[in-house]
Amino acid sequence: MHASLLSPGMMYKHLAGIPVAVMAAGTRVSFFGEPTCQAVEEDDNNGNVEKTTFTFCTNDELPSSENVVWAVQQASGQWWLIGCRERPRPVMKVTSTTGTTNGDPAVKTVEISHQARKSLIPVAL
Repeated sequence: MHASLLSPGMMYKHLAGIPVAVMAAGTRVSFFGEPTCQAVEEDDNNGNVEKTTFTFCTNDELPSSENVVWAVQQASGQWWLIGCRERPRPVMKVTSTTGTTNGDPAVKTVEISHQARKSLIPVAL
């Protein structure tokens, strides 16, 4: 979904203990295999920084806007937001592969990375 559709200050609301909800509609992206999402918290000289990496394989057309945030649903039904309205923005890296002779399909491997004080925000959709 486009970042401009989100309310301002979502990361700070979450850090303050205020529940965060998203009312914007996004575009669903289908995937192959099992996507992975990992958030690692590190201590930086100015405080804690969280680095999130979300990886999946798809053949769908992906949004090309630089202001895209990602809503991810885990198996239990919990939704997470990668990125928010304010900078820094998530970075998308796409690697295209051709199929192999043993039947593996041609896919795009997508890696979304984001680094912020809180980069993986639990949300209600």
